[in-house]
Amino acid sequence: MRAITRTRGVLCALALVATVNTAWPAASTAADRAAAYGEPCVREQLAVPAGTHRAGVYDADPTGRFQVGYTMDQDFVYHLIRWTDGVPEDLGTARTGATGINAHGDIVGSESDPETYRSAGWLYRNGEFTELPGIEPGFDTQPTAVSEDGTVSGASGQRPVPVVWSPAGGVRPLDLPPGGSGGRGTDIDDDGTVVGWTDSGPDTATHATRWSPDGTVRRLPEHRPGPETGSTAEAVRGGTVLGYEVYATGPSTILRWRDGAAAGPDVLGEGTPQAVNGRGSVVVRTTPDTKLWLIQNGVRRSLPTDSTPYPTGEVTALTDADIAYGRWNSTPVRWDCRLP
Repeated sequence: MRAITRTRGVLCALALVATVNTAWPAASTAADRAAAYGEPCVREQLAVPAGTHRAGVYDADPTGRFQVGYTMDQDFVYHLIRWTDGVPEDLGTARTGATGINAHGDIVGSESDPETYRSAGWLYRNGEFTELPGIEPGFDTQPTAVSEDGTVSGASGQRPVPVVWSPAGGVRPLDLPPGGSGGRGTDIDDDGTVVGWTDSGPDTATHATRWSPDGTVRRLPEHRPGPETGSTAEAVRGGTVLGYEVYATGPSTILRWRDGAAAGPDVLGEGTPQAVNGRGSVVVRTTPDTKLWLIQNGVRRSLPTDSTPYPTGEVTALTDADIAYGRWNSTPVRWDCRLP
């Protein structure tokens, strides 16, 4: 996750009405319903280079040593930034659309050509940027996350299909479930498990999908399956998958699938998923109050942001030590949620 590590995904037109008139409902299990509210997490600002006008964090590696994000300088030019042990490093202005980082500091991302509208994916490793190939020459490439060994998840194609790039840079498409015609890998676990979504055509709903390390594909069970339900898996870590589903009417529902999801998903409330870590902790943003919460060992803890009707905070990654990274207003921050 990355961690919703990480927060990514597309759901078709059903998502347009997904966050209207929503509330925090009862959780799906007796244990979750009895969950206590703990002390708020502590918000801390990350260091930024001099002259920064605004900044944010795209992703963090599970150990918390590396983060990747952006800054905008006083001339409104974006810079790619990598933090190492809290120290920011400016990686330039040529490539700024990062989507993932791993425990070695490798970064993936993509840039869109304003003339051709083609998305070109890239990998930053050992101080160099390299282009990630498409499944056919000239096809879009959209990497989303990179695992510890350097395997990259994402999508490629004129109509995107889910793919992985090997640590050596080779690309291969992932299998689609029966009736599937497209999709995207949104995240990758360190064992090679990929999660994301697939669909049956450009005008159909997306459905949360998981690919095992051996390539076996499986659509994840939904909470309210039906012809007007769509879903996506946003993040995976340690076998726990975080995502959400939407309906033709009503709110979006945050879902957590554990250990292969044989028993179906847990319902974590109404809103949007943010991130998951290897301990099974998750961060969610509830609606309509737009509050961030860490759900940790049955306890909900607030990640402080402004009290407004609009989101002022976003979590893009959650380390295995329960430290969340993201933005608060236009500032890159972390929320320290470690227990004493």
